[in-house]
Amino acid sequence: MRYPSSSILALSLPVLLLSACSAEKSEDAAAAASEAATDAKQAPAANAVADQAGPGIDRAVAPGVAFTYAYAFTLPVKAISSVQQEHSAACAKLGPTRCRVTGVTYTQPSADEARGQLDFLLAPDLAYAFANEGIAAVEKADGQLQNGSVNGRNAGDAITLSQQDSAATEAEIARIELRLKSPGLTKGERVELQQQIAGLHEQQRGSARDRKAMEASIATTPVTFTYTSEGLVGGSNTFGRAATASWNSAETAFSFAALVAGIALPWVLLIGLGVFVWRKLRRRVTPITAEPTAMP
Repeated sequence: MRYPSSSILALSLPVLLLSACSAEKSEDAAAAASEAATDAKQAPAANAVADQAGPGIDRAVAPGVAFTYAYAFTLPVKAISSVQQEHSAACAKLGPTRCRVTGVTYTQPSADEARGQLDFLLAPDLAYAFANEGIAAVEKADGQLQNGSVNGRNAGDAITLSQQDSAATEAEIARIELRLKSPGLTKGERVELQQQIAGLHEQQRGSARDRKAMEASIATTPVTFTYTSEGLVGGSNTFGRAATASWNSAETAFSFAALVAGIALPWVLLIGLGVFVWRKLRRRVTPITAEPTAMP
């Protein structure tokens, strides 16, 4: 039995639609599985960043606060210079409008001792992430974060108060200028009022400079990295810490002994000198008696 071609098309159309829907669902499922796999791969990396993260402040919960970040690292002597260069290169990649190096120091008094410092000026939204990347670079070089701190200043409220003071000063200037226009003022009074206006204008300029500095402190965040070598017996393991503690204890004992010797030695020498002089004088004063002769 043969069916018309139109009937065959009508019967096959639902089958084709179902096949297309099944293909779309398969593609969606594959995409969802790919996203899940990507998230699973990214999760350990995110956890690692969270584990090594130093102190930081979410600026969303502290509007108008000017923050300053400071981190102290301990590193092997040979790694300090290279890590400094790596941190400086990371700042350069951000561009001069987002990150600037404002200070660099490096000293190595001996082969087993070195220290350095890097000062940055960063965009506020990059400071925390930049610090975390800096910590990761230190840990990669077998170093560790010793301490970190975030200090803040409520510059926003200070700016508001300064603006209010400036508005009050402007009103005072307007009041004095209005008085200058009044007739009947003596020359001395006029000079005095003009001096008051000049002083208020100078005060206004100082307040404007202060506000500009506070606004700049909110717009940029200083970040300081300091680097210190581990030393001869330093280290992050238990043996290294025990050796460092023993060395510090011995150093303290030697210092105490030297202090006691420094205090007691002059007195010991003075007492010894007094005994020596007393013995010399005693020998001179004591008469020499003749020994009795034996009887025959």
